Amino acid sequence: MPIMWKLGIVTPPEGGFTMESARALLPTAILHLIAHVSACASFNLGSVSFMQVVKAAEPACAVLLLTIFFGKRYSALTWLTLIPIVGGVVASSSAEAGFSMASFLLAMTSNIASALRGGTSKDVQSRLGLKGVNLYAAIAIVSTVLLLPVSLAMEGQHLIPALKAAPALLKENGILLFGTWNVGFMAYLIIGSLFYHFYNQTSYVALADLTPLSHSIANTVKRVVIIVASLVVFRNPITTQGAVFAAVAIGGTLLYSLAQQREAATKMEKKMA
Repeated sequence: MPIMWKLGIVTPPEGGFTMESARALLPTAILHLIAHVSACASFNLGSVSFMQVVKAAEPACAVLLLTIFFGKRYSALTWLTLIPIVGGVVASSSAEAGFSMASFLLAMTSNIASALRGGTSKDVQSRLGLKGVNLYAAIAIVSTVLLLPVSLAMEGQHLIPALKAAPALLKENGILLFGTWNVGFMAYLIIGSLFYHFYNQTSYVALADLTPLSHSIANTVKRVVIIVASLVVFRNPITTQGAVFAAVAIGGTLLYSLAQQREAATKMEKKMA
């Protein structure tokens, strides 16, 4: 993002990105860091489809935590939509062929951190004037600065041996980029990192260009696409019961989004009256 700011591809924050901004973003960046690290660790310990189903419980975590810590109030309809989300996640998890408690707990940690990050992001956005892509970029920069020394301290000694061993391991396991191209490990790592960054960044761009309702529906469809793609590409085993309750949980997230839109519209009507 600093390169994009410098080249003018993305309009930089007004007044630049200062140390004062970085300090103000610190709590949000820590939550962002926890959310992403725990999500990636969950991917490593469980299937992609299972992790995405558990991540569908994020709205439930958000409602509970924002009510407790930020004093937000939600309608009875919103609370009711949490029943299929929580029930679907619990039932789907119990039916998961390769259930991993560690993967489940890490995915829930990611949900909790993401929910709290959403609450603190609102405060930061109003105080600093950062929003959209620039807000995400600023949070990601601070998170990277925090993560780098920890990563080097914990795994730095394995870095060089891992880089040397990677080409042979890629060849041994027949790993090709998009199943077609034989590329070096660093190219694989860079391309994967870019995709992961743009996967998150485009969510902020979409939120700015779509209506909240359209964005909510798109986010629900995204989870379905990821789960189906993981079943097709990675051939993750999933039981019929697991698939049914996964659909219930994801459908619950859509109902939650619709309830939130209705609640927001009702509040707006009351203000206009």
